[in-house]
Order: sequence, then C-alpha cells, then structure tokens
Amino acid sequence: MHSRGSSKHLQKHMHDSTLEELLMPPQVSSAAEARQFSSQIADRHGFLTSPDGTSLFYRHWPADSWNGRVVIVLHGIGFHSGPYKVIADALNPAGIDVYGLDARSHGLSQGRRGFLATPAQVQADVLAMIHTVRQQRAVAKIFLVGDSLGANLVLNYAKSDGRELTGLVLLAPALNLHPSQYLRLESARLFPNVLYALRKPVISLVGGRLEESTRNASFVASRRTDPLAYKNVSFGYLLDGQRLVWDWRWAIAPKVKTPTLIVKGDSDRVISHERCVEFHERLAAPDKQLGCFPDVHHTTLWDPHSEQILEFILGWVMAR
Repeated sequence: MHSRGSSKHLQKHMHDSTLEELLMPPQVSSAAEARQFSSQIADRHGFLTSPDGTSLFYRHWPADSWNGRVVIVLHGIGFHSGPYKVIADALNPAGIDVYGLDARSHGLSQGRRGFLATPAQVQADVLAMIHTVRQQRAVAKIFLVGDSLGANLVLNYAKSDGRELTGLVLLAPALNLHPSQYLRLESARLFPNVLYALRKPVISLVGGRLEESTRNASFVASRRTDPLAYKNVSFGYLLDGQRLVWDWRWAIAPKVKTPTLIVKGDSDRVISHERCVEFHERLAAPDKQLGCFPDVHHTTLWDPHSEQILEFILGWVMAR
C-alpha cells in the first residue's frame, strides 16, 4: 500500500540524497517533477494549484455507485495520502467517494520540507481541495476527515468557514500532547534544540513512539520504509502544527458550528485524552459526538479495532 509512490524516479532521487534529506520525503521543486514522481502510482490521482501557485497532489478513490457524499482526508504527522486508502476501502462500498490530499510540504505536493504551512496557507489549500471536489461533484455533501495532526488542519479551516461542509471527523486530534511525552528521557535530551537548532530533524517518527502509537506491527514496518513519509521532524515542525490550534479553547471550539465527530482511543499516550474531552465539551456545534474505543492507541486506522471504528465513522457520515 505504501510502495505505490516509489517510482524509479523517486528511488533515484533518494539514492542521491544526503542522510538528513532521507529523513524527509524528496523535495518536489515543480509540478512537472511531481508528475514525474507520480507516474507509477496506481491510485487515481491529480494535481491542483493553491492561490499562491503551489502545486498540491491528491488521490481519488471513487465509489462504484455514488450516493452524494464525499470525504476529504487530511493525513497525520509527516505522512501522505496513500495509506488512507484504508478509509476508501471502508466507505466506497457504501457509495462514498474519498479524496486524500498531500499537505503542502508532504508527499508529492510542493513546499519546503521540514515546514508545515502557515494557518493562512492551510486555509487556502483546503479550500482549493474543496473547490476541486466541487468541480467534479457539484452537489456533494462534503466531509473533512483529519487524522491526528491532520485534524489541526481541519479545525484551522473550519473555524473560519464551514459553509461548504456537511461534517467534520477528527481522529485523535493533536490539540495537546499526553503528559508522558514531556517526561521521557529522550525528550529531555532533545529540548536544547528548541533554542539552538529549531529546524533540525531530531525527533524520530519511526522509533519507539511509533511502536507505542499502534498495535499493528505491519503498519509499523511499512511506515518505516515508506519513501514518501517523514522519518524525523524538528521542534519547529511541531510548533507549526501547534500554531494551527494554539488557542483552541477560545478561538476554535466556540466558532466551529459544523456537525463534528471526534474519535479517540482510550489507550492513546500520544495525545491528551482530557483535552480532547474538554474540546468536545466546549465545541459550539449543536450536532457533536465523541466516540472513545477501549484499548485503542493513538493510531485509530491501523488497529485490531479499526474495522469497528471505520463502521462507526461510516454510520455517522451516512446519517448526515
């Protein structure tokens, strides 16, 4: 599933890269280069252009018999759209089209590696994706699904403009870290980088934290070898993501009126469970639901209970 993006052009690029560059997906310098990299991707896919001229890559998994609903997926930290075919596999049979966007600076989208988009860029990029869907499915009911850090991108958009949306699905939204993340010896050793090397990719996404975030060993193995996924990120990258939801209590929760489903694992030790519950309580949306799943870790889509979680999401989407 993850190897679909590893064309011969991508493999050659990685072979020629430095060690630090290998911690991130290859830089996409132009739309033409992105098209070259994507030449062997089996999924239906396309490109859109954000208002500032940035080329963004997306995948499209259409349903055989469309029921009028579309889900747009925004991926998690350092990831890309490809692995989220797992959502399409669950929703397509019910007639739901699924799109997955590679966020700016990720996957096969342009953007400086090691940086997340600014809040204004996120707003523009998500709106450009919505407009692309509208061009293909003019009367669609559109749902935004955000996984972990992707939920921050969803909320950054929805706090200002939810008119185009029928619903939001937030999978373990990365509002605040679990307290245990700050207490690790590894974290203490890395903290000086906040002052002296803010953009140095010193935080591993494929080490012990990855193993703690999921109960699916095959997911761990594929995530570690995925050529389009970040292996390490910097503190600056994490701060970029936190900036999107920095004041979620007052600047986001009271402003989001779109129907919202929050899905969370009770055994998640990456993201604070208490803060997700608090966000749900503060959320202004009259139609809101919090679904917590026992024993599930941070990664909700690659878990022994993922089939149950996806059925839960499907039922919620189909009811709207």
